[in-house]
Amino acid sequence: MYNNINSKTIYALSSAPGKSGIAVIRVSGPEAKKIGNLFNIDLPDPKKVQIAKLVHPHNGDFIDKALVTFFKSPNSFTGENMVELSIHGGKAIKDMIFSILAGEENFSYAEPGEFTRRAFLNGKLDLVEVEGLADLINAETEFQRKQAFDQMEGKLSNLYTKWKGQLVKNLSYLEATIDFVEEEISPEVAVSQVTDIKVVLSELDAHLNDSNKGERLRDGFHIIIAGSPNTGKSSLLNHLSNRDIAIVSDEAGTTRDSLDAYLDINGFPVIITDTAGIRKAKTELENIGIKKSQTKINEADLVLWLMDSSINKNDGIPHNIKDKSIEVWTKSDISIHKNKDIIISTKEDQGITQLIDIIGQFVEKGCRTEGSFITRSRHRDALEKTKNHLSIIVKNDLLDIEVVVEELRSAVNSLARITGHIDVEDLLEVIFKDFCIGK
Repeated sequence: MYNNINSKTIYALSSAPGKSGIAVIRVSGPEAKKIGNLFNIDLPDPKKVQIAKLVHPHNGDFIDKALVTFFKSPNSFTGENMVELSIHGGKAIKDMIFSILAGEENFSYAEPGEFTRRAFLNGKLDLVEVEGLADLINAETEFQRKQAFDQMEGKLSNLYTKWKGQLVKNLSYLEATIDFVEEEISPEVAVSQVTDIKVVLSELDAHLNDSNKGERLRDGFHIIIAGSPNTGKSSLLNHLSNRDIAIVSDEAGTTRDSLDAYLDINGFPVIITDTAGIRKAKTELENIGIKKSQTKINEADLVLWLMDSSINKNDGIPHNIKDKSIEVWTKSDISIHKNKDIIISTKEDQGITQLIDIIGQFVEKGCRTEGSFITRSRHRDALEKTKNHLSIIVKNDLLDIEVVVEELRSAVNSLARITGHIDVEDLLEVIFKDFCIGK
C-alpha cells in the first residue's frame, strides 16, 4: 500500500483551472480527515455530501460555503482516505484554501498524476486502466471516448489477465514435472499444457493482427492532401477546416512545409495535412518540402490525390500508393473534364459533401473497433515478445520441458508488464508524466 511508503497527504485543484462557477479541491492521504478540524466542519458519512461553511483556522473568518464529500479508505479513487471540497471557483477562495493547506505539516501540493499514481500503487487501477483514464481525459471525439472508457473499465486488462492466468496455470503444471520427477506425473500433462498454450497463442496472434485500428483511433487517422502544384491542395485544407490555415496563391510551390488540421469526421479523429506539390524542384528549399511530402504520403493512412480538371495534363497517382488513395478532381467550376467520380470546387462549394462522405467511409473502416483493441505501442511491443516466446514453445518438437518452462516464464513476464503487475518501476515516469495536476 502506498500509505506505508509515503506519509504525505496531497491536495490539488481537481477541476479545470481558471475562474469558474464551481471548483473541486481534492485531498488524499493519511491525514485527509484533518480537513474537518482545520475548517471547523463535521465530515459527512462516507460517500455522502453535505453543505458546510468553511472557517479560517486562524482568524475565524468564513471562507466559503462548500459541498463536502468524504471517501473512506479503501473505497476511494486513490485507495486512501480522501476529501473533496466543491467550492465557488473564484481565485481568491482557491488561493486562501491552498494557503491554509500549505501551512500544515505533512501536507503537500500534488505532483502531476500523483492521485492516479497512488490509485495504481494501491491496486485501484492497473497500468492499462490508468492509460485509459488519461485517454478519456484527452478524448476529443465520440469513438475516442468510447474506446478510452472501455479501457479504463478494464476491457483490455481483463483479456490480458485471462491470458496471463492461463499461462501461469500451464507454467505451474510444467514446473511440477521438473520438480517432482520421482512422482508419477503422466507425460500427457506436458502435451496438454502445450495444447492450452497454442490456444492462447492463436488468440494473441488474432489480437495483434488488428491493422492498428486502436492506435489509429487514439492518435488520429492521417490523411494527406497531395498532387502536383496548383491543384487546389491548400484551398481544400482551408475549406475542410473552415479557416485559413494555408496560404493560397496562383504561384506554384507556395507550400514548402506540411500544414495540419484536426477534424472530427463521424465521431472519429482525423489529422489532415496539406503538403508541397510534387514536381521537379526548382530550388533546394522546395526540394526539401517535396521530400517531406513524399515521406508523409508514404506514412499516411489515406491520400487525397488532387487533379486539376481545368487542364488537360495531370500527373496520376503514383503506383505505390494507389491502394490507399482517392483521386479527387478540383476546380469543377471551370472544368474541361466530364464524368469524373469525384469532382469538387472549393470556390463554389461543389462536391465537398460527397467527398467528406467518401472520406468518412475510409476513416470508419480504418478506425472502427468492436471488442478489445491495442491502443499503444507499449502494449504491442510486449504482446509481440509474448508471442515470440510462445511460438518457440509451440515449435519445440522435442518438447524439452526446461526450455518450455523458461520460455513460458518469459512470456508471462512480458504479458504482465502491460498491466504493471511486475517490473514496472522503469515504466512509472513514462505513464504518469503527461497527467495534469489534480488527477
